[in-house]
Amino acid sequence: MRTGRTLTAALATALVVAAGGCGGSGKSSITGKGTSTTGTATQQAAPPDPHVVLGIPENVPLTANGPAEREARRVITAWLRALRDGHVIRAAHYFALPSKFQNGTPVLTVDTEKKRRAVNRALPCGAVATSMGGNGAYTIVTFKLVSRPGGNCGSGVGNQARGAIKVRKGQIKEWYRLPDEVPRRAPPAATGPAV
Repeated sequence: MRTGRTLTAALATALVVAAGGCGGSGKSSITGKGTSTTGTATQQAAPPDPHVVLGIPENVPLTANGPAEREARRVITAWLRALRDGHVIRAAHYFALPSKFQNGTPVLTVDTEKKRRAVNRALPCGAVATSMGGNGAYTIVTFKLVSRPGGNCGSGVGNQARGAIKVRKGQIKEWYRLPDEVPRRAPPAATGPAV
C-alpha cells in the first residue's frame, strides 16, 4: 500500500505542477542568460540543463532530428483524441504496463491499471499535436493545449507544450515533459589570454 500512497502524492504534485506549468506560456521557463567576468574577458554562463531542472533522463532527446515513425504518430494522435474527448480510460489504455511518466515530477513507473488512469486524469488539458518529429526511439511532439471534459486547463488553453514520447508495439512506453521551447546553448567561452 505504501507504493499507492507514494504514487498518489506524486500525482497530486504532478496535477499542481501541470495546472500551473503544463499550460505552457510560449516562453520557456528554462533560460540562462547570465554573465560572468574573468579579468576583462566576459563570457556568457551556460543555461541550466533541462534534463536536471525537469528531471528528464539524460538519454531523452530535447529536439527532433528527423521524421516521426508512422506507428508513433498514429498512437500519439489516437491517445490525444481520446484524452481531448474526455475518455480517460480509453486514453489510459494507450499507456503500456509498465511505462514511465514524468510531468514536472520525478519519473514515475506506471505499472497498474489504477496508475495509468491516474496519470491521464492528472493532465488538466487536452491537446492537439501541431508537430511531431523523431529522434532515435522518441517522438518529439509540440502540443497546442485545449480544454477537455473532466480537466481544468484554465489559462493554459491555446498555449504550447512539448513532450518526448516513446511508442512500442502500439502503446506509449515513456512520456516526458520537455521545456516549452528548445533550450538555447550558450556560445563557446572565449579562449586566449585575458588582456
